[in-house]
Amino acid sequence: MDRPNGKVEEPMSNGNLSDTSYKWIVLLITTVGSFMTPLDGSIVSIALPSIASNLGINFTTIIWIPTTYLLFLSALLLIFGRLADTKGRRTLFISGFALFTVASGLCAVSKTGVELIVFRAVQGLSAAMIGATSPAIVTDVFPNRERGKVLGINATAVYTGLSVGPTLGGFLVQNLGWRWIFLINIPIGIFVVALSLLKLKESTNPEKSEKFDLLGGGTFSIGLSALLLALTLGPEYGWSSVHITGLFATSGITFILFVLVEKKIGENAMFEISLFTHNRLFASANTSALLNYTSFFGVTFLMSFYLQRILNLSPAQAGLILLSMPIVMTAFSPVSGWLSDKFGTRLLSSAGMVLISLGLFMFSTISIDSTGFDIVARLLLIGLGMGFFSSPNTSAVMGAVEKNRLSVAAGTLATMRFVGQSMSLAVMGAVASTAVSQQIISNLILDLPGLDGTVMASAFVEGIRRAFLVSGFIAAIGVITSLVRGKGN
Repeated sequence: MDRPNGKVEEPMSNGNLSDTSYKWIVLLITTVGSFMTPLDGSIVSIALPSIASNLGINFTTIIWIPTTYLLFLSALLLIFGRLADTKGRRTLFISGFALFTVASGLCAVSKTGVELIVFRAVQGLSAAMIGATSPAIVTDVFPNRERGKVLGINATAVYTGLSVGPTLGGFLVQNLGWRWIFLINIPIGIFVVALSLLKLKESTNPEKSEKFDLLGGGTFSIGLSALLLALTLGPEYGWSSVHITGLFATSGITFILFVLVEKKIGENAMFEISLFTHNRLFASANTSALLNYTSFFGVTFLMSFYLQRILNLSPAQAGLILLSMPIVMTAFSPVSGWLSDKFGTRLLSSAGMVLISLGLFMFSTISIDSTGFDIVARLLLIGLGMGFFSSPNTSAVMGAVEKNRLSVAAGTLATMRFVGQSMSLAVMGAVASTAVSQQIISNLILDLPGLDGTVMASAFVEGIRRAFLVSGFIAAIGVITSLVRGKGN
């Protein structure tokens, strides 16, 4: 049960779950899983120009390759989180990994942009199955005193995947072709599925008699999908167009219905509204996560094109520079996780948001004459901030709920993360478009001729300067939401 300060009692071991060797096998399985999905995302981002050229697709189509993945991830995480709590986590986790592996192979053999987008949707669906269960599985088998440490290890795997992605992706695209960025997932997936089938045990006692909240899951998915579609397509169709206003209206109406449905269902709801209305720590940490990813996720996307199109660096050189941010995250995540076990999560997470905000404000001062060193310095600062924020904040969320709601907590946090990522791309793109036209963006994405190089570069840099300025303020708001989680947490 929850304590008054929002923390839960030490979990009780269940048979084999108390075995020390089994705990570390579970950590290995979930850590490899935590490595795989961010690796896929970071590899894809650097390969988009090659994919567009090879398949003959335009900017409007190419942008849906990462967006579709995030859309299905965001819309389905809470649904799978609730399914895991009611039906069991093991089967859902293994099924997700198996489907992700198959979808990766299908992405690799895609012949058209439409095929690739469809298979990326399947990847997003299966990644949601993994993301909704993995943190809950590892949290369930470790005692509270070790929670920050093991979540820090998982976070390190995430950032290692992000770190390896740009460099490995640049090598694969340049030497073997873009299809290999998907083929590389297959041996990793086979390893995890095989090990899970052999070793992983069901770590919870699901309530088989509970009915699944189909209406809540449906209204949430529709509302979130409409919101992400509106944010993604807004710059193209115009924010006041019938299509976009219609999507925003649909999102607002269905979200209201979702809240009403969940309040009526109560404890058996897919998403317990009371977790936000009556659990200050849970609400604050999740809101901070949303603002965190909304503020900084678009940095890598914009910098990839800045480095290659403005500074004229090769994909390999750009990948090495972009490596600086996730490698710092990787180094500091376990340290901050260990510190949060001893000193709490509030100050560490808040300090991380401060560093991210400062780094984004520094990015708003770059120019067409900036050097690789200038970019690395800013990336290191943001990476340090993420290293201090992520593990303590994740520990706060997972420690704020009862054991039978761990999957919902994990799904909620992951939803905040992926919604934030989608919103980051949308917000940065919308702000940048106030200074740079769609024609310039297309030329930069696809490296097409048509505009004077200096004019194009100046307009693009001015656009991303504005985007980073707005993102800096978003991160600053995240500092406030992180601080209000309450002292002692």
